[in-house]
Amino acid sequence: MRKLVLVAAFLAMAVAPVWVVAQEAGQGAAAAPQHYYRLSLVVEDLDGAGKVVNARTFVTTAGTATGYTQEIRTGSRIPIPLGGSGPVETQWQYIDVGVNFDVRDVKESGERLGFRLGADISSLASQPAGQETAAAKRPVVRQNKWDSTVLIPIGKATVVYSADDLDSKGKMQVEVTAVRVE
Repeated sequence: MRKLVLVAAFLAMAVAPVWVVAQEAGQGAAAAPQHYYRLSLVVEDLDGAGKVVNARTFVTTAGTATGYTQEIRTGSRIPIPLGGSGPVETQWQYIDVGVNFDVRDVKESGERLGFRLGADISSLASQPAGQETAAAKRPVVRQNKWDSTVLIPIGKATVVYSADDLDSKGKMQVEVTAVRVE
């Protein structure tokens, strides 16, 4: 019995410092303040000269808490005819087109904000005028997918993604502005 008491006392003394360090580490992590930022994500279409011809803005709030995730989903479901002998018997498949953003792992770094940004931007390509064939009536889906860690200055609009347009000399870009919410 005396050996059992000594072993239990020894184990208690060995574990106590580890438990205290773990408690202090937990208190230190909890002491880090959480901040919120308003993120403005702008998808811009530019012509060959670099002039913005279309812009779509998406605004959300992101927090610096561990494990924070913010999603933006906007778009349309487009019906695509698969075939059939008549309008009643036509089979349809629906595809999603639009803009999807995922913001994860938001962290402050001095006067900058870092986070993981995923973007999936898709649209239907415009059909050339004067083409009346069945093949020309089939829709073409344009898609830009991108996922990366970004580090942007707080309060300043920053282009984080840019891609050339496949049909013209223009391009598409994503610009992000982060403003701290007090």
